[in-house]
Amino acid sequence: MDSPDIAAESLASENAAQPLLADVARLAGVSTATVSRFLNEPSKVTERTRAKVQSAIDQLDWVPNAAARSLVSRRSYAVGAIVPTLAHEKFHQQLQAFQSRLGAEGLAVFVACSSYDPAEGYRQARGMIARGVDALALVGDDYPDALFELLASKNIPYVVTFGKREDRHHPCVGYEHSRAYELITQRLLALGHQRFGVIFQSQQDNSRVQARLRAITETLARNGLAVRPQHLAVLADNWGTRIPFARQAFQQLMRAEPAPTAIICGNDTLAIGALLEANAMGLDVPGVVSVSGCDDIELAAQIHPPLTTIRVPDREMGEIAAEYLIDRIAGKTPDFPAMLEASLIERESIGPVPVR
Repeated sequence: MDSPDIAAESLASENAAQPLLADVARLAGVSTATVSRFLNEPSKVTERTRAKVQSAIDQLDWVPNAAARSLVSRRSYAVGAIVPTLAHEKFHQQLQAFQSRLGAEGLAVFVACSSYDPAEGYRQARGMIARGVDALALVGDDYPDALFELLASKNIPYVVTFGKREDRHHPCVGYEHSRAYELITQRLLALGHQRFGVIFQSQQDNSRVQARLRAITETLARNGLAVRPQHLAVLADNWGTRIPFARQAFQQLMRAEPAPTAIICGNDTLAIGALLEANAMGLDVPGVVSVSGCDDIELAAQIHPPLTTIRVPDREMGEIAAEYLIDRIAGKTPDFPAMLEASLIERESIGPVPVR
């Protein structure tokens, strides 16, 4: 019986003048089944054979007919990915690792942005499902229940990345956001701080941010402390400009009486905004106030002073998520991925509580 790839090419007879899969096989000196396996499951082909087939493809400038191939195999050879925003370095890092691993298996990645809107994310996901994606990756699980019901009804593999709600049972490659913020809060307490400020992104439709804020509150409460209302600044929605907001918030917090001696920010971008405003106000960090962030973006180590932050395993998340979906697409039943560890990276932006 012909392979799906050969049958696909027979459906594309209008392109008969173009090189065929059989031509690739002849030039590479392998069977058509080997070329098909190279396309569908490259990990099952030896490195030497992969090189021969790829060389033949390059010489012939051959491109498989994806539409016809999908019609025969009932697969799209594509995976969907829904991210909240394309403006965040951490999502870029995860997507790059995710796409690289899937690409090695001959799978393409379609990316859509939800803009932190669960309804929009659901709409984008439905569109991808309608186009036949073989699997779906979602940043977080802040989506309508109808999405997960749809995925289950159609038996479409999926994985959640960056974190999920505690009461949800989804395959997830992420880290404990609450644990990460418990770490930084405990470290600042150990340095003697008792007056804490908070500058955060919006909590709207974002359980990960909610978990971070809750961890600060609960860790302080265990030590008989709380964030004073005048020391709390949270963006109202997801459309606000982060650095200008952080600069204004830092200025307001530091003009309060009494001012906080430590400010915990919801991400590195907000923390960098706070450091910029500290410099503009002539306030020494950490001599007057300690500042911390989260994500460990590239700029975090270069800003002055270098930023104390939480390092997020974004690339590892992308690779593990891809591995999980590759197994699911292949019909395997892998265990849910284990949660990863986020680590505290202590730099020069935090220090002991100032002596007054």
